[in-house]
Amino acid sequence: MQDKSSVYKIWIIIISIVLVICIPFISGSRDGREDFIKAIYGFPADWLYLYTNGGFSFLGIGFIVNIIFFYYMIKILIWAYKKIIGWIKGIWANLYY
Repeated sequence: MQDKSSVYKIWIIIISIVLVICIPFISGSRDGREDFIKAIYGFPADWLYLYTNGGFSFLGIGFIVNIIFFYYMIKILIWAYKKIIGWIKGIWANLYY
């Protein structure tokens, strides 16, 4: 049986992968720097180039960097959320007791 923290980490990784794939297609692409590049996808690192001839180029290191970036951003947001909620609960408890 898996412990709670490993399941928690797996869920964060899955969410990070989904964000890496979905955010560039939702926000749109940047125009290519060269005439033969149609569009560039990826945030913050580029990971997918589409060419005018219908081809594409998958940049694995950019994909991995994006997953790591979103993983740590989600962990920071969860940590901040827990701190803020704890602070609000402390103030709320002091108001009524």
